[in-house]
Amino acid sequence: MKKLLIILLGLMLLCGCVFAEEAAEEDPDAVTSATLKINRLPEVNAEENGILVVYFSPDDTTRAAAYCIAAGLSAELFEIEAEEPYTAEDLDYYNRFSRSMTESYNKDARPAIAALPGDLSKYDTILIGYPLWGGMAPKILLTFMESVDLSGKTVVPFCTSNSSAFGSSDKDLKKRAGDSVTWKKGTRIKKGATAEEIIGLAEQILNPEE
Repeated sequence: MKKLLIILLGLMLLCGCVFAEEAAEEDPDAVTSATLKINRLPEVNAEENGILVVYFSPDDTTRAAAYCIAAGLSAELFEIEAEEPYTAEDLDYYNRFSRSMTESYNKDARPAIAALPGDLSKYDTILIGYPLWGGMAPKILLTFMESVDLSGKTVVPFCTSNSSAFGSSDKDLKKRAGDSVTWKKGTRIKKGATAEEIIGLAEQILNPEE
């Protein structure tokens, strides 16, 4: 029942993102009012599988993918939230002076995180999701990587992007993970992906031999 509810929430978010993208073609600010906000998910017993899905999503795009992955893998979720929330103007990717773009091209940028996850020792595998900003992971992901200890864990990155490939977007994240981390090849979740396709991608990454 819990898994079904999370899948339904993920599908709602996916639909919300589609409507938001269509609205943004006429009014860029429409994305803010059109996206859905869900603050609570059913709890999952992490001891059953030891998987955590960590994601950063200033709009609902990556959030929708994370919800679907968590449902498919019966994983827990943790959202990386900026101490200073991103506004619609901050997310203007066509303005090279917007907050998102200036952070992307500033190698020293480390946006503050509102809160960090608690005890990570109960997780063996951590999936990390993010949107692509200028073909890279947002710098707040570096803040996260430099603030937590992932020693001995398996880390699987994924990104959301309408057009850009995954590429080397996780290069800087991997550098900060440490030698004891098993870093798996990441994947891009593209526009139009269904919940079933997203879950399938996650399962394939975690179990490539199947």
